[in-house]
Amino acid sequence: MAKLKAYLDISDEELMLELQQGRDEAFNEIVSRYKDYSVRFCYRFVRDFELAEDISQEGFIRLYKFRYKYKINAKFITLLSKILTNLCLDEFRKRKSYSTLEIDAMPEGGMDKINVHNLLGDKNSPDPEQEYFNKELGEKIKQTLNTLAPRYKTVLILRLFHGYSYKEIAEIMGASLNEVKIWIHRARNQMKDKFSNHYKPVRKQ
Repeated sequence: MAKLKAYLDISDEELMLELQQGRDEAFNEIVSRYKDYSVRFCYRFVRDFELAEDISQEGFIRLYKFRYKYKINAKFITLLSKILTNLCLDEFRKRKSYSTLEIDAMPEGGMDKINVHNLLGDKNSPDPEQEYFNKELGEKIKQTLNTLAPRYKTVLILRLFHGYSYKEIAEIMGASLNEVKIWIHRARNQMKDKFSNHYKPVRKQ
């Protein structure tokens, strides 16, 4: 009991090191900390709760198998997110239905709290201090995002809705930093082209 209690006070990275020593109680603590996060993360990709639970469970299985390869300098949450992202993308490849990828990973307040400036990275888009998107416009964003290639959709989800840095996205996607910058740039340009007819710049008085 004392050992289990001690696990509550150590970092995720230290838990992985404990797991490498054969202490499965550490793995139980990891699952306890991240079960809900993992299901939510997957659900935002697949929009199916049962499927999200299955993918989350498989993610923890893969994490357990990976335990001996883990290095202390690797951020745990980045590793877990990478495993889950790859599993979600595998699911879409399996179903060959990339176009059905849903975007539900929105910040607090819903899709109507995302402004065009942040999404498109466009200085000519509405002033970020002006009105946020209304619900109808937010729905249009979701539809437009779903027209992007899976790689582009994924980097936008990770960057704009989960708040990962470019470096973290590169680690999650198994890509270089320059590749991630290019993907996000292209994704934003495609969004800009597809979305240009659905908003007008706000003119300051």
